[in-house]
Amino acid sequence: MIPFTVIGGFLGAGKTTLLNRLLAGAAGRRFAVLVNDFGALDIDGKLVAAHGGDTVALANGCLCCTIGDSLVETLLELLERPERFDHIVVEASGVADPARIADIAVLEPQLERDGVIVVVDAAEVQERAADRRVGDTVLRQIKAADLLVLNKIDLADDPAAVHDWLSTQAAAPILEARQADVPIDVLFGLDRYGVAGSKPDQAFRSWSYAWSEPVGREALMAMLSDTKDVLRAKGVVRFADAPDRRSIVHMVGRRIDIGDGGPWTEEESRLVLLGPKPVLGSLQRE
Repeated sequence: MIPFTVIGGFLGAGKTTLLNRLLAGAAGRRFAVLVNDFGALDIDGKLVAAHGGDTVALANGCLCCTIGDSLVETLLELLERPERFDHIVVEASGVADPARIADIAVLEPQLERDGVIVVVDAAEVQERAADRRVGDTVLRQIKAADLLVLNKIDLADDPAAVHDWLSTQAAAPILEARQADVPIDVLFGLDRYGVAGSKPDQAFRSWSYAWSEPVGREALMAMLSDTKDVLRAKGVVRFADAPDRRSIVHMVGRRIDIGDGGPWTEEESRLVLLGPKPVLGSLQRE
């Protein structure tokens, strides 16, 4: 299954800037990015390997596709291509509901929902949210987020106040940024344990857990529920109440999903978490 991420946010929030950073910093990962308009992307000319009308192939293995008449049709065409991608990212339009786009991954067996990232303009979001013409759209996007990127904090009169207001609108973690400059590994979990062998920015840390014995389900859920500063978690776990099965654990923001991964074949359970500071304690097995 290919991880599927949606980047949303109102017009001018900085979604395209974030995509440009993603494409330039792929570091060996093959991203396929679906966008509404190539023209808005400022792709480094040195990266462009081929331009084929509705696609741009990059020298680092990434691919950009324009969304045609139907996002679903474009996505299915992408999945039928012979090359394999590590991650698919969709830039939602400025007035779209990113949660509805992310639900495509629930219906398509080749995709795995990896989360909704919503970019917010710190200088304008409160004014936009109070506007009776677009306020419902802005707030709906914010509430759909698994992770909020509070962008342009250098342009806000009181970024701390905006951060506090935003935290009352959604339960998702908030990353503050200038020019959408955030560590890519905080946005995506590319390997089965969630960190893909990355070296996170020094402001962020990863924690690894491994257990040779079955893990108590309630203990693990309690730990994940109590770690409010964790942005991403992923792992393969052998639960005590299902010792013969591989349980795939995902956490993006405050959403925790556990799926069946087939018969247990691992030597040990493993879990990796990524967050902004060392707040995690040890997990006691039941």
